[in-house]
Amino acid sequence: MNKHKLYNLWINSKLDSKIIEKILLKITGLSKSQLFLLDEIDDIYKKDIEKAINKLKNWEPLEYIINNSEFYSLDFYVNSKVLIPRDDTEIMVDKTIETIINYDWITLIDVWTGSSCIPISILENTNKINNCYVIDISKNALEVSKKNITRFKLEKKIKQINWDLIKEILWNKKYELNGNLIITANLPYIKNNDFGNIDKETIEFEPALALYGWKNTGFELYEQLINQCFQLKKVNNLNTIILFIEIGFDQKQYSENYLKNLNLKFEIFKDNWNIDRCIKIEF
Repeated sequence: MNKHKLYNLWINSKLDSKIIEKILLKITGLSKSQLFLLDEIDDIYKKDIEKAINKLKNWEPLEYIINNSEFYSLDFYVNSKVLIPRDDTEIMVDKTIETIINYDWITLIDVWTGSSCIPISILENTNKINNCYVIDISKNALEVSKKNITRFKLEKKIKQINWDLIKEILWNKKYELNGNLIITANLPYIKNNDFGNIDKETIEFEPALALYGWKNTGFELYEQLINQCFQLKKVNNLNTIILFIEIGFDQKQYSENYLKNLNLKFEIFKDNWNIDRCIKIEF
């Protein structure tokens, strides 16, 4: 399709031309240069294009329509069974990589991994991870995770676990946890039914299981995970456990008080929007 035809499709759909281009690339399977040179849209594609545009107009996220989301300058497969990766979370990857530089013999665990965008981004940017385990309570999410593990050829490095938090690793000696353990976790942290702080697309299309943490503070799942980290260090006699978590925009004060009461050393980092988003916790 030449520029003129692409422009006409954009005008008729009332959508951004870059969005139209992404839809066409997905549906036709063509490269950008091939798409530019195309004179006509083949009839076999037209119904799928119309369907995709209608989905967009009904607020379905583009990432689910094209099954792709960019995170940390990498492309990940996504569908409606996992959260769409957000740039808010990239600060966690940054700080984890910065921390990894200071340690040897590292095991990485990603809890409620979803698409596995966090651990894969870390592994693609450092060679110091010996073992990596990704955990999710959802089998559907692990299917998405598997697609991305395969996409990045990390089958030998990453092992999947279908469980809730780290209980399976805590009591099962088959997992190799040598030396220093780093855990990343982007758990559900929105208070149940707190729809006032969520956009329409998220409420209608993204999985509730990955969004809502508990009814009181939304921090309850993190409290369980932190308790399990204490147990894990004791049971496995680990040198170090460092936990990175992502919190909601209104959870800084609560999380600070909670961690201080446990006498834990921690540091809070802001995301790209200058919101307190990531906490590094040392055990």
